[in-house]
Amino acid sequence: MQNTNTANRSKTAPELPPPAHGAPGAVPPRIPLSDFALRVAVAVLIGILLLSLTYLLWRGVHVLLLVFAGVLFAVFLAALSDWVSRHTGLSRVWSLTTVVILLFLLTGGIGWLLANRLAVQIHELAEQLPESLKQLRSFLSQYAWGRLILDQLPNQAASLFDVSQFSKVPGLISGITSFLMTIVVIFFVGIFGAAEPELYKDGLLRLLPPSQRPRGRAAIETVAFNLRWWLVGQVVLMLMIWLTTTAGLWLIGVPLALALGVIAGILELVPYVGAWLSAVPALLIALMLGPYYLLLTAGLYLGLHILEGYVFLPLVQRRAVHMPPALTLVAQVLLGELLGLIGLFVTAPLTVAVVVLLKMLYVEDTLGDQTVEVPGEPGNEQVPVTQGVTESV
Repeated sequence: MQNTNTANRSKTAPELPPPAHGAPGAVPPRIPLSDFALRVAVAVLIGILLLSLTYLLWRGVHVLLLVFAGVLFAVFLAALSDWVSRHTGLSRVWSLTTVVILLFLLTGGIGWLLANRLAVQIHELAEQLPESLKQLRSFLSQYAWGRLILDQLPNQAASLFDVSQFSKVPGLISGITSFLMTIVVIFFVGIFGAAEPELYKDGLLRLLPPSQRPRGRAAIETVAFNLRWWLVGQVVLMLMIWLTTTAGLWLIGVPLALALGVIAGILELVPYVGAWLSAVPALLIALMLGPYYLLLTAGLYLGLHILEGYVFLPLVQRRAVHMPPALTLVAQVLLGELLGLIGLFVTAPLTVAVVVLLKMLYVEDTLGDQTVEVPGEPGNEQVPVTQGVTESV
């Protein structure tokens, strides 16, 4: 009888549902050991890949900067090719071929006219700078404040006053080889990039989700627009500084004016700092001629620097994005410390690209601020670069 009642209760008693996941007393679902080991292995593999990628990027950052320099050269060639194609009706390939040939002829012609004289002046400059540094050290040693300055100089700067340092050129062959390889890489990256820009642009856009590709294309084109105008401005500025510096030094009677002008033009690629660095060798040469020439040379470089900042720069770069001076200087110090000389030379264009991307992808898209103005962005009225190149020149 008892067994029958027990059986009836077992039949009529409702079955309680299992406790919900996460409730008190609930037993978490068991993950098979094989699945758990697989997840751990995948996580470890992803971590190793990320660390390896970070290491490769750090070790290869110089290569990335070379590629960026090649992209700049491609932007420069594309701007000239588009201008030739617009005015002649030639295809992109033939326009690019024409531009490259003309650049070779122009470079070769200038080299044939000036190379011999420039090489002689650079050789004389290398011989006269140690003597000028020696005279400067002798002058400073005559005064207490001068001796204090010499004592406070870092070892690297103090070694410049050692004339014997200029007779030692360690690793000269290695340095020349590295420089030539850099030029070759930049040249061919620029040629291939200018010949088929859409190929590489589409490759970058495929890394984005399809819904984001139109905005990505707009960002790439806007960066290219600003880099084109930056390059146009820099080429014009370099020519202006080279010609005015050479003419000014020649007029006041400072020797080696051509070499010093070329140095000033090349260092114009380094904003703000380059203008002052280019004055150092000229002041050292003028010091050998006497205080009068030293004052004239200092006044010349100061006047050119003021003229550049208030006249040349606003005129030739009025169409490109504005770069805050403090941001540019901080970027120069950072990249110069981390990457050396090449970091200094790519600071300005890299800052241009970063500022454009921040304004478009962060300020406009993320923050929703549509009041910011970005030159070249779709929707902003801008003159095409290929149309306005001659206007700036």
